Amino acid sequence: MITLDQIEAAVRAQRGSWQTLFRRHGAGWHCVLYPRRILTEQDYRTLERRLSTPDGGTALTPAERQRNKLRAIADASDAGVRRRGR
Repeated sequence: MITLDQIEAAVRAQRGSWQTLFRRHGAGWHCVLYPRRILTEQDYRTLERRLSTPDGGTALTPAERQRNKLRAIADASDAGVRRRGR
């Protein structure tokens, strides 16, 4: 059976909004990455708490913030988005 840690790792690997990867299924929830695994409300809330914080709860370092900022600039540049106020 797929564990919550495996689901968390797979969702984080998608690098997007984690909320879009879960769907209500009757009284429970399922992750679209693992449609056969139905999560209880408690399991979903546990994942929600974990995924709402970066890297499972550790704060970002200044170096990680700078890296994320540079990635965002590079991604915008690749997409052809022009930045103002350089």
